[in-house]
Amino acid sequence: MNTKALYWEDFSPGKEWTAERPQPVSRQEIIEFALMFDPLDIHIDPEQAARAPLGVHCASGVHTFAMAQRMLCDAFFLKTNLVAGGKFEALKLLRTVLSGDRLHLSSQVLNAYAHTRKPDRGWVVFKVEVFNQDKNVVLTYDTDVLIMRRPA
Repeated sequence: MNTKALYWEDFSPGKEWTAERPQPVSRQEIIEFALMFDPLDIHIDPEQAARAPLGVHCASGVHTFAMAQRMLCDAFFLKTNLVAGGKFEALKLLRTVLSGDRLHLSSQVLNAYAHTRKPDRGWVVFKVEVFNQDKNVVLTYDTDVLIMRRPA
């Protein structure tokens, strides 16, 4: 039995979704993620990062993007009859993410359109913004997601 309540029809342009809880960022998580996926000195070694041109130990942009995905899942993807992601566009890393930051997410539906070959599903285009506790935007992007339509 399907327990996911949200279908393509629930995502009309202009509808907004937000993450209910902030995503905390810790030094340990920054280092652990970087060691596995982006092992640059500015992410794995706080002392070397302080001497680097950026001058701060910060989360990888890939890590920030991964945290955004988690917040999208918690906000509504896990309740959605989602088929697959289609693309990411206009990804912009606008500010460094530091240990101690608390990230928030806002997502707005930009467009929704039927799948051209499969009438039981449709695409939804989201504008995603991630911002820190000071309301400074750290990451923005658009993403197209394929979602099942409500059964007749």
